Amino acid sequence: MAEIESRQAAKVAARSKMSPNEAYGKKRVIVITSPATAAWAQNDTIASPQLLPAGTRFTCNSFASHAAMGASVTLDVGIRDVNGDAIDADGIADGIDVSAAGRSALNNGALVAAGAEYVTTEPCYVYATLGGGDPTDDAQIRIEVEVVTPD
Repeated sequence: MAEIESRQAAKVAARSKMSPNEAYGKKRVIVITSPATAAWAQNDTIASPQLLPAGTRFTCNSFASHAAMGASVTLDVGIRDVNGDAIDADGIADGIDVSAAGRSALNNGALVAAGAEYVTTEPCYVYATLGGGDPTDDAQIRIEVEVVTPD
């Protein structure tokens, strides 16, 4: 049986330097928790105040723990720049069904799905949008986005 050489092993063999986002780095979790009371409306957003440095990589281990957010309500989780402009509005999670209470994996966005290894090119914030329907007022949600930072 053949062994396929990983990108990391190839760099080591070539005596090339690996960046922290490639093979090692500090694993951190960005947490976004809803307030105790929230008059949610369709397309409302909630964000982390934690600025992620350029060179941050998103893992496939992000989750949301949520109450029943309401009929047809979905969750998108993405990143935006320091000015609040979307870099990718649903790059971490795209259209996650949060209508019923539960725990949902946040790993189907273009930045993490299908073996993608997106590395941020500029400082950014993680944010989430509730769409698809009118969310239930005061419904609670906790979003945990796992990242590997270059520091």
